[in-house]
Amino acid sequence: MFSGDSAVLFEVIDQIGVITLNRPQRMNAISVEVYEKLDKIWSTVDKDNNVRVLIITGSGEKAFCAGMDLKEQTELSNQGKDFLQMVTDPLMINMTKVKKPIIAAINGVAAAGGFLLAQNADLRVASSSAQFSIREAKVGRGSPWAMPLLWMLPLNISMELTMMAEPISAERMYQLGFLNRLAQPGEVLSSAMEMAQIIRDNAPLSVMAAKESFKKGMDMGITLATKNAARIYERVYNSQDAIEGPRAFAEKRKPNWKGN
Repeated sequence: MFSGDSAVLFEVIDQIGVITLNRPQRMNAISVEVYEKLDKIWSTVDKDNNVRVLIITGSGEKAFCAGMDLKEQTELSNQGKDFLQMVTDPLMINMTKVKKPIIAAINGVAAAGGFLLAQNADLRVASSSAQFSIREAKVGRGSPWAMPLLWMLPLNISMELTMMAEPISAERMYQLGFLNRLAQPGEVLSSAMEMAQIIRDNAPLSVMAAKESFKKGMDMGITLATKNAARIYERVYNSQDAIEGPRAFAEKRKPNWKGN
């Protein structure tokens, strides 16, 4: 999708789409270019039948993503502009609308907008040396995008992240349930690939229905969320894959999922 020297790389490996933030010299900070290229991926990947799962990671081992490129923001400020006014989706809402599962392979520092990328992913694996921070309070910015943390972390931890703006270790974030896995430095992407391969080999309609059910259920009570999930899963139950799965099990072979 993008050239090899792009600020964002995208390749498909056996139906797993791997997105790499490719600005290691800037700790993979988010520039206007990065924002727009990521938004292009979020807006088009659901239409790509060759991709069943996504992984997002950073180049190098020092940083996953250090957040907004403050050097670029300073240059924009000198022109009377603001970074967030220059991009089409400043809160990265389009990332949360992707139907396919997204795994964040957090290979280093995840700060500010980098924390947001990790937060918006469905599953997260991090290097044991990674650190997480929402540092906006230290640079006079804001973090309205952090509200989903109310469903992901205890309230006092969310307040610690946003008011103290100090880093929290990967080990602590794992203990708090924010991370699915910890990996040794240098092994984060391979660990994420293991997770992606397991998901890829499951029925795609079932996987996407699970994601949609939980995401939409966050805005509902238990009873309404269960009824809504049953409606979402109707397509799964009525699909050819729902026939193929039990048949493959009975015939002791791998299922041949069609996604319909």
